[in-house]
Amino acid sequence: MARVAPFSSRPRKAGKILGLLLVGICLGVAGYLVGERVAASGAFDGLPVRWADLLAVFVGMIMVVAAVATSLISLSPALLARTLNLEGQAGPDEIRDTRLQALILALSGVIVMLPPLLAMVDVAAAPALALLGLLLAAHTALNLTLYRRVDELFRRAVVEAGALTFWLGQGVLFLWAVAERLGVAPALTGWDIYVVLLTAYLIASVGVAARRGLA
Repeated sequence: MARVAPFSSRPRKAGKILGLLLVGICLGVAGYLVGERVAASGAFDGLPVRWADLLAVFVGMIMVVAAVATSLISLSPALLARTLNLEGQAGPDEIRDTRLQALILALSGVIVMLPPLLAMVDVAAAPALALLGLLLAAHTALNLTLYRRVDELFRRAVVEAGALTFWLGQGVLFLWAVAERLGVAPALTGWDIYVVLLTAYLIASVGVAARRGLA
């Protein structure tokens, strides 16, 4: 039977996750401020680079590095078992799912890095959109495959991370939108908002996975 955390410990754990999520959003805001300062300095004059592009490339590189590390862990059944808190060694199913998760993570990193990189090398919009659309379709199919294979604990962790990102993210977005409407904050684009929320979601996922013993 799965262990249930004592009621008194749940607020502390929830607070940690909310704290991590808030850190993610703060990193996005900080990325905006630093990126705008760098852009104002003229370092990227002539290039279509925004603060969100810098944050997207940074987050994408973290994803790719994490995917490589996950793949390396899957090469050792004993190490993978310790990582997943399993008894004995990891079996073929755990190894397969871990490698699939690493592939999804790497593809996520590539997808989030490609838009600013394609814009920098001035790739035409039509082929760029077609490429990203194909990658997104493959990413979605792999995600659905993994979601069907994993257990209920993993599925609940995914849902919980998404809910936390939405609840806190919409609050921060509302406050920014109000400040923007009142003329005390600059306007954000859809790309800016997506990159910030993606950063927050990644941090929320790590926090939820750690709380549930999945990482």
